[in-house]
Amino acid sequence: MKRRYVFVLAALLALGGCSAKQQASNAAEKSSANETTVVDNRKKDEKVSFSEDDFDTQGWYCKEKYGSSSYYFLEVKNNSKATVGISGNATALDGNDSVLGSADGSIDVLGPGETSLMTFYFSDVGDVTTVKTDLQYTQDIYYQPVISNLKVNQSINDKNVTIQVTNNGDVPAEFVEATALFFDAEGNVIYHNSGYVADNDSEIKPGATLSDQLDSYEAFDHVNVYLNGRADKSAKAADSSSSKGNSSVTDSDFDITEYTYSNDIARSSMYFLVIKNNSEKTVGIDGNMTAYDGSGNVIGAADGSIDVLAPEEESIATFYFNDVTGIDHVDYKLNYDTAPYYTSGLKDLKVEENINSKNVVVTVTNNGTEASQFVEAHALFFDSQGNVISYESTYVVDDDSVIKPGATISKQIDSYKPFDTVKVYLTGRR
Repeated sequence: MKRRYVFVLAALLALGGCSAKQQASNAAEKSSANETTVVDNRKKDEKVSFSEDDFDTQGWYCKEKYGSSSYYFLEVKNNSKATVGISGNATALDGNDSVLGSADGSIDVLGPGETSLMTFYFSDVGDVTTVKTDLQYTQDIYYQPVISNLKVNQSINDKNVTIQVTNNGDVPAEFVEATALFFDAEGNVIYHNSGYVADNDSEIKPGATLSDQLDSYEAFDHVNVYLNGRADKSAKAADSSSSKGNSSVTDSDFDITEYTYSNDIARSSMYFLVIKNNSEKTVGIDGNMTAYDGSGNVIGAADGSIDVLAPEEESIATFYFNDVTGIDHVDYKLNYDTAPYYTSGLKDLKVEENINSKNVVVTVTNNGTEASQFVEAHALFFDSQGNVISYESTYVVDDDSVIKPGATISKQIDSYKPFDTVKVYLTGRR
């Protein structure tokens, strides 16, 4: 059923104190007084006419299973030739048409032919019978559309849908958010999940592919995946040499050791990348990883990072695959930021390990003149064949979440399985 929409078209105002006689209707104007020619090269936003019939909508209501709130999801497809931003208001009604609650939703930008999703959250509102929506469209937006540039591959598994998103456009796609609606056989939304598909710059750069795992804690029949995203209107074709992921260092500048661990109790998996920086650059590292089974099927995805790693330092990036087991191999992409926000918090730390039959006690002393923040010790426990059989981590900090200059702090990390050897790696920053 079509809703009544309000279309907002901004009027153009001529400001600056010029009289009507002084205003030119052409891009170029000539002054007879001083023979000066003025050429106006500013780009004008073209306004394309459209109507409410140019947008298809479909909505689904979902009440929280373990809470008192609810959601309304509205799919919007743009069949017009206009690029628009959309804002909306939703009203929740009971069986007597009494108003129970209201919520707002938006889509930053939606280009011709694109489909996206608006989410309305009704706090502490349940037992909704009807949801009415009013949508407002505007062409006066700061962004340009990117959804049509994004190619999505979906791999549907028992407890998740894992997506691989490739940016086939020539500008970075910013703040790309994926939302999965999980349905039962009758077409009811029984679970939903969302997450950002982005690197440390909050982007998917041109040509890049990033993965994301969207979990469902309910058995489902089918799933719909929607993307929201945008690019600045001023964004131009990206120069790949200027992106942080390609700035003066490559994988060959680092020693990378891979470890995997499967937690049978949690029915989840972890992957670890131990990275040593052999370059002359201090870097921040973020990674995106895709997991495959033995048949080459995509079964999960995860992100990992190291805030900062100075030359000659070694640290660890952890990747957690929720509800994913049976990983045969992984693919990953690491991006290196050679101008990280943080400075190294590891270089002045002295580490002592005392290994016991059921634990390792990690003692860290700060021999520097500055405090190191959020220092975390990661312990990998191995069997005699070199397999990781247990993993635990703990922060080695005081009540201010730092190790102050001259301070020594000890922490015990337990292994819940008999082990042969243990390796400890630190992460931290300033």
